[in-house]
Amino acid sequence: MKLRSERPPAMPAILFAIFIDLLGFGIIVPILPFLVGPYAGTVTVGGMVLDEATLGAALFSIYSLTAFAAGPLWGRLSDRIGRRPALAATFIGAMVSYVILAFSDSLLMLFLARAFSGAMAGNVGIAMAAMADLTDESNRGRAMGLIGAVFGLGFAFGPLVGGQLSHLSSASGGSAILLPGLVAASLSLIAAFMAYRFISETNSDESETETSHVSVRPPWSTFLKTPAQLALFSMFIVTSAGQIMAFTIMPFWTKDLLFWSQQEVGNLMGAIGLCIAAIQSLATGPLFKSIGELKSLVLGGSIHFIGCLVIIFGTPSFTVALIAFPLIMSGMTISFPALNSLLSRRTDRHHQGAALGLSSGISALGRVAGPLAAGLLYTKEAPEPLFYAIAVTSCLLLAWSFWELRKPAA
Repeated sequence: MKLRSERPPAMPAILFAIFIDLLGFGIIVPILPFLVGPYAGTVTVGGMVLDEATLGAALFSIYSLTAFAAGPLWGRLSDRIGRRPALAATFIGAMVSYVILAFSDSLLMLFLARAFSGAMAGNVGIAMAAMADLTDESNRGRAMGLIGAVFGLGFAFGPLVGGQLSHLSSASGGSAILLPGLVAASLSLIAAFMAYRFISETNSDESETETSHVSVRPPWSTFLKTPAQLALFSMFIVTSAGQIMAFTIMPFWTKDLLFWSQQEVGNLMGAIGLCIAAIQSLATGPLFKSIGELKSLVLGGSIHFIGCLVIIFGTPSFTVALIAFPLIMSGMTISFPALNSLLSRRTDRHHQGAALGLSSGISALGRVAGPLAAGLLYTKEAPEPLFYAIAVTSCLLLAWSFWELRKPAA
């Protein structure tokens, strides 16, 4: 059995592989809403003609729907065969999905590519499980924050690169997605190689695991038996919905009300990503240690709520966009590592992969419902109802956090 002291060198490799993969993901995101423009008004559902915002939201939702279905499966598979091979497999799958996306020439192909990409999104839960393997309760919150920082960096640099690649692709006579898709596929291939070659296995207590735990794996319902567990997992849905609704509609709000291009949207996403990376890498660890995860959730929910108020009561402008969207995104960003740290503390370490994979999959439920709700609630003539709905998610998170704080310490 390997000692935990032998494992820390795996941590930088895990983080760098995830960064490379998220960089590829970030390249694609700001372009997606603009890809559905030619198909707007050509699709009907139940007699309703789908506009650009609804189609774009549906493109985000199909990714999250397949992520929801596959996330728990990837987490459990990583418990069984190890973090390293499972992580490499998700990266290979992501590469294939980006190749399909690069050559998409119909709305159906766009949706198929995003569906397959979502099914490969289990790398998030696997990475969190690997980090949980490498840490104990004293530093687990910081480790989850580092994963969030990597996400922020991926979203910071990816959209900036994606906007430029899209312009080059169009200028050279190809589709706007061709070059970004191929570059994203190449980055996922690099991440797969790094995962398999440089990441040492973290779930490697072979003798103990094989004899005592692999043969008896609890069903996922085990993690949802009590009201407290159900409430905790429901917060993953609430926070992901609150963040993705703003994230989904941001390109349309800036395009419709400020007349921005996709490059300008990419620049805003890059700024938000840098803000998220700074918070996750510099603030979450010390924050969790000084005030704890639950009070950190209160802080994050409050920041998110303030951002909603700015955009609801402010006049649409560059200044409002630059203040409101970073606040909305950054506030909920604090919530994810805090919730994952709480879940990890309350889960047996031999079932970290299953629990965190389930949290990743359940979070995708919010990312399925959120974009659909955003597409239905948003209109450029009256965008406020959507942001009222986003504000409700922070209110729910705050209510749960205060309820948990009232409980006596275990």
